[in-house]
Amino acid sequence: MAFEPLQTDEKLEKPIKAGPNFEAQILSGCSFFVVTSLLTYLIGVWPFFTFPDQHLIAKFLIACAFGLLPSAILGVFAGIKGGVPGACGFLGGTIAIAMFMYLRIGQIMLGESMPDLPKPDYPRAASWILPLFWTVIAIIIAGISAQIGERAHSKKQENSR
Repeated sequence: MAFEPLQTDEKLEKPIKAGPNFEAQILSGCSFFVVTSLLTYLIGVWPFFTFPDQHLIAKFLIACAFGLLPSAILGVFAGIKGGVPGACGFLGGTIAIAMFMYLRIGQIMLGESMPDLPKPDYPRAASWILPLFWTVIAIIIAGISAQIGERAHSKKQENSR
């Protein structure tokens, strides 16, 4: 006797290829988000610990360039490769970098009131202008790269059908 007593199962000529696994997609998206956000943060903040004399605007901008440009490159790659999860991971790391920059500039600004610390070379408004500027740039990068990544992913799915 067959496993199905009424024998109404459809006879297939060849086995059907399994579709995408939902749990695997969720896990890979979440993992990509977490790894991207951590890498973005680590790449973005290391120069602030290594470059001295950040009370001078030129030295501070050099530290920003050494951290934020590689971080932006990672954001473009993450958005294109990972789509929305990669772009959102980049934004998560970017917001952490912006908070770090705000606190770091606030720490440097203590030089205005404490005689033992060097006086900063830039205005107090830089403590919110620079992190806000970086966040806006990162939102633009994430939006564009996520759109490119999602288009590439949808074309890849159409070609596999």
